[in-house]
Amino acid sequence: MHVISLISGKGGVGKTTLTTNLAIALGQRGKRVLVIDLDPQNAVRLHLAMDPGDDAGLVREGIFPEVIFHSPFGVDFIPFGRVTEEELLEFESALEARPQWVATAIQGLRVAAYDYILLDTPPGATVYLPQALKAAERALIVVLADAASYTSLSKLFKLLAEYGVQDTYPPTSTTTHILLNQMQENSELGQQVRTALMNTYGAKMAPMVIHRDAMVPEALAYERSVLQYEPDAPASRDIQHLADWLRTTA
Repeated sequence: MHVISLISGKGGVGKTTLTTNLAIALGQRGKRVLVIDLDPQNAVRLHLAMDPGDDAGLVREGIFPEVIFHSPFGVDFIPFGRVTEEELLEFESALEARPQWVATAIQGLRVAAYDYILLDTPPGATVYLPQALKAAERALIVVLADAASYTSLSKLFKLLAEYGVQDTYPPTSTTTHILLNQMQENSELGQQVRTALMNTYGAKMAPMVIHRDAMVPEALAYERSVLQYEPDAPASRDIQHLADWLRTTA
């Protein structure tokens, strides 16, 4: 069982969309995949066709085989859940008191025999970041080819180093990679940022980018994965490449 955290230093990088489509790509390759939503925005459910009126999620039900939802896209998921502000504060306080809660809960899922578990997290330094890192064997840092993403990386790597000192997670180039998402090839600024990332982080860069593709939001509007809506779209090919790379480097 491989556990991968998808993290970011800033919001709006398309991380949840990437997480769910990556899960579907791995599922298309015959892998049993579970997505766990650790983001209070509770958006994974929207990508995996959960009944919008269902409030269930890990905040109230925890992480157990009995609370796993089965999507029509061939992957399973546990939503964050729709909760009140008071419930959210209580939950986050409990996570601070139990830093291994997610890791321990995932160990209890071994009976479900998943090949991959993907953890979707909120951006920045939240209580969910150390929980995800302690549970995962590798992390993908999702960034855009813009100045804000570039500057956020140094702060994020400092956090990874801090958590690495406190626990067994090693933030090294073999376990942590930076993935450029929504890349526009005809953007001069984007190419400059990409070059700067390569020069600064070198081997930490994933060997592919996910291109900006109008088919991605269009597919979501039709409640589909871009991999199914338009398998030959540039983003679909990129995500398939990412899935194959993760499999061969596991």
